[in-house]
Amino acid sequence: MNDILHISNLHCGYNKRPVLNGITLSFKQGETVLVAGPNGCGKSTLLKAIIGMLPLTQGAISFDGNDLKHTSIEHRIHLGIGYLSQTNNIFPGLTVKENIELSGLSIPSKDLATATDSVLTIFDFLKSFLNRRAGVLSGGQRQALAIAMVLLHPRKLYLLDEPTAGLSPKAADDIITGIHQFTATHPQCTVLMVEHRLELLKWVNRAIVLIQGTVKADIADTTLLLNSVWLSTHYF
Repeated sequence: MNDILHISNLHCGYNKRPVLNGITLSFKQGETVLVAGPNGCGKSTLLKAIIGMLPLTQGAISFDGNDLKHTSIEHRIHLGIGYLSQTNNIFPGLTVKENIELSGLSIPSKDLATATDSVLTIFDFLKSFLNRRAGVLSGGQRQALAIAMVLLHPRKLYLLDEPTAGLSPKAADDIITGIHQFTATHPQCTVLMVEHRLELLKWVNRAIVLIQGTVKADIADTTLLLNSVWLSTHYF
């Protein structure tokens, strides 16, 4: 498969504080990739740089043959990048159904029903809450709704920033199961996912481990993430 995303010598941070220090990575179409590492290593920063929330101080990012330098978030979404943020990712005052409908405003009406059915099949427990205000849902239900609103749109690349953060083990398992189901039924899509619960991700194609803003490991054998000896050497 061809590379869908290429990152070259990426330097990025917040104000004058550098976080990413010379990241170079390529991702192939159809890969599901875990981005792992300790707190503060640059995982979320990497996703924010790709979607355009943070300017680059050095380096380049190309997506599907397009140089993303000087392009807006809206243009990157138009090119085919979907992004799940950690916070403020639903409209709590609207019902579940209204959240999905609002998210799907840009989808042609003839396609919206099919797309909605697809995401509600993945997170079928949301069907019982379609008329419930999103703000009163449990944490897992709210996160499932947020992910559904992202996956509703046909994108070539999905960036999922800590989809199970703060959730119970059962809710986290439901979320990861849904994402796994989506990747299995959409093999042409590329997914980059920041996640701490490594035991939930035995099925990813590849793992990138960041330490202090650099790539510490890039592995295809993701079972190594469950090996305590390897983790003590490469992760902690």
